[in-house]
Amino acid sequence: MNDDDIDTHQITLPGSPLGIAWAFLYGYGGIQAATYMPELRKLGAGFTKVYLIWNQIEPEKGSFDWNTVDAFVNQLESPEEGLIALFSSSKWATRTSAEMLPPSPAKQPEHYYRFVYELVRHCRGKVRYWQNDAEPNNPVFWAGTKEEFVSGLEIFYRAVKDADPDAKVIAGGYDGLFVPPTITDKPPFSMQEAGLRFFDYVLDEGRNIFDIFDLRLYGDPYTIRPRIEFMREKMHRLGYEKPIVCTEYGGPSLFQFAANRQYRPWVAAWSQTVAGGQAEANPVAAEIEHLYEVMSTLPPETQMFMQDCPPELDATLARIQARELVMRNLFAFAAGIKKTLYWQFLHTHGDRNELMTLMFGKIGMVGEENGALTRRFPIAEAYARMATAFRDLERVTQIDTPGQPEIFLFRVDRGQRGSLYVVWQKGDLFSGEDAPPVLFRLKWSANTVSAIDALGKTLQARLLGGEVHVPISVTPVYLDL
Repeated sequence: MNDDDIDTHQITLPGSPLGIAWAFLYGYGGIQAATYMPELRKLGAGFTKVYLIWNQIEPEKGSFDWNTVDAFVNQLESPEEGLIALFSSSKWATRTSAEMLPPSPAKQPEHYYRFVYELVRHCRGKVRYWQNDAEPNNPVFWAGTKEEFVSGLEIFYRAVKDADPDAKVIAGGYDGLFVPPTITDKPPFSMQEAGLRFFDYVLDEGRNIFDIFDLRLYGDPYTIRPRIEFMREKMHRLGYEKPIVCTEYGGPSLFQFAANRQYRPWVAAWSQTVAGGQAEANPVAAEIEHLYEVMSTLPPETQMFMQDCPPELDATLARIQARELVMRNLFAFAAGIKKTLYWQFLHTHGDRNELMTLMFGKIGMVGEENGALTRRFPIAEAYARMATAFRDLERVTQIDTPGQPEIFLFRVDRGQRGSLYVVWQKGDLFSGEDAPPVLFRLKWSANTVSAIDALGKTLQARLLGGEVHVPISVTPVYLDL
């Protein structure tokens, strides 16, 4: 195998490339403004994001509440550790009056400028990255047009730079739910054309009013590289290139499994309700309650996303999450992503009959234990294991495996720590772990080797004739000295 012919991308943004986002609410809506960065750093992450809301910080015109802002900022040890994403939602200042969702354009642009300016000035030199709204192609998260979004971005950019010239503006928050044209064996997402048109406009008309682009990386991990390359090519055709980060990723999602795709209309019903200003409504509560009534008859791919499912299915989901955690980061960094933020740190969920609980109720890394955020879930342990392996990450290279398209091999360059290799065999998302392992061989010049997989299992690796021989499966294996 020859890895010299494959493009590699240096990690160029300062600070840690590995991060974890807090959760949707911070110091608002009953969620405390927690001191969580010490625990996040223990997991090996050095970058985080919180969402803050205009109504939260300036509930009345000219009256600012800095308590939540300070609770977050005072945890940061460097400005590179922090990203604040601001939702343009206000009871008094925006076209659609809202405490939370959906955000919408400001009634008076000067009010929005002043709000952003005062906030960034308050945090000057302590927070490097700022973002306006998120996933605006979705009406749940933006009650306006693409033209109005770019107009708001221009105001946001000007206010940020006036308040702190060293700060960086991250645009986008594109949900990334599209299938690029280079992939012909997967159906497109239902709303992907509208999303692509929205961000075609943002990338073209907004090219001079952002520093970094944000592409979220949910969905099938094996489409991550083509999606990143597709968005980068859009910039190239417009005559520029800017760094791309991923401020949200994770998986598997409920709808990555064919058995669950029958429930996709529930998302449309929920989205329509929230976009209509009824953020607390639950239009599919009865349908989800029925799922719990018949849970034992449902496919295991459905049951494992439900609260109080059989413990063995909870464990299955946790193992899939750990595998995808590693895969998503490797695909992202190999394609040139500069920073990643796992979604999400806080383990919390609402009522079990809420759609968001069904979809995202088991993604959190750390929960409360005796009043402190110290209860680690399996995904947190997998993250800590990955962060230890990737420490001092400089670049990731995907290595071709001729004649073995089901084998995925990556080299992780870590400066003075040397190179780490990660390898796995592609298999069925749910049942692939039941397949027997296969023997993998890799040229190896060192006299020692260790092999541990993403789940923490030590594997028997042997050195024979200048090669390492190791059994591999659907679970990524770290090969190190």
